[in-house]
Amino acid sequence: MKENRTYDQLFGDLEQGNGDPSLVLYGEGVADNHRKMAREFVLLDNFFASGGNSGDGHQWVTQANETSYALWPAYQGRSYPYDGTDPIAYSKAGFIWDAAVAKGKAVAVYGEFAPRQRVPAQERQKLFERWKQGEKFSNVWKSRSDIPGLQQVLVPDFPTYSTSIPDVIRADIFLEDLAQWERRGQMPALTILQLPSDHTFGTQPAVSTPTAMVADNDLALGKVVEGLTRSPFWKKMAIFVVEDDAQNGVDHVDGHRTVALALSPYVRRGSVDSTFYAHQSMLKTIELILGLEPLTIFDLIANDMRACFTDIPDFTPYTAVEPKQDLFERNPDARALTGAAKKAALASALMRWDVPDAVPSEELNRILWHNAKGWQTPFPGVRQSVFAPMSVDRED
Repeated sequence: MKENRTYDQLFGDLEQGNGDPSLVLYGEGVADNHRKMAREFVLLDNFFASGGNSGDGHQWVTQANETSYALWPAYQGRSYPYDGTDPIAYSKAGFIWDAAVAKGKAVAVYGEFAPRQRVPAQERQKLFERWKQGEKFSNVWKSRSDIPGLQQVLVPDFPTYSTSIPDVIRADIFLEDLAQWERRGQMPALTILQLPSDHTFGTQPAVSTPTAMVADNDLALGKVVEGLTRSPFWKKMAIFVVEDDAQNGVDHVDGHRTVALALSPYVRRGSVDSTFYAHQSMLKTIELILGLEPLTIFDLIANDMRACFTDIPDFTPYTAVEPKQDLFERNPDARALTGAAKKAALASALMRWDVPDAVPSEELNRILWHNAKGWQTPFPGVRQSVFAPMSVDRED
């Protein structure tokens, strides 16, 4: 589970898919593993996020539904239910992990839908330095949930949401557990892993640049996938990667079209699948693989992703690549900037980053666009051709 990128921002210049090269923000040198996986496995160029922000995106990904409380929020004076702390946002049918446990499946949830980790943004660079020195982080953070079913399967030593914690650290913690599973010869039937760094801090001074944070997310994903595909479990594995929402971002098709990946020995290698998919499609496919019943009518009627698959396996493992982008790159101090760049840096510094998507979406989209394309390059606006994404504004 990742945070908030559109298809065109990462894949817009991949010739085999339906992309717009002019809208790429994080292409070669930044999101190299995402792009390599899309080329080597299957490129999904018609996959849409069902939610418009984290307040409903995480509900759709984990429940195939969102309650009317989250759907019609007028957020003033109410909770922002992205992290499982408000029971009014729980769907009656429960969560995907509940369905798996009810069928006797072993489940491990790494960070998803649990209360956020409170780590200051300025700690990110310090954590990077400790990671660079080879420090292990398995016992640094503790996670818990008030949802009984989630608490039962939540990995306690893995951090929950915080973009202050580099994703490469999350990857290393997960890979330590994978090594233990390999020694035991058994891993959970369902594993959910959160990697949120691609959300970015905008251009907030003295913290990681947007490109560095996307590259961190990319390298972490590459390391996780390489580890899984080189494990003895790969022969019977499917890995699904998706953003919780697309942040109402720049995309020539629609602000909901997002980055999604399907990886398995049974995926049609080097193919393009332009079937209309959404979060419910991915959940439905997981349910079919694990023998679970649909959670709601939405995953019941959704297109499953069987068009991605074949019955002829290719067990070739994935080899991760290190992005050329410097993971340690920082945004400049506002005093070193002028004009629009300085205004964006000061605006980013005032935004609330400790909660996913609690920043004004359109303003952040503009900042990320100009940071990548130049401050004189006109912002192309947001396309709304499928349905209107629900973004977050300052008054929310």
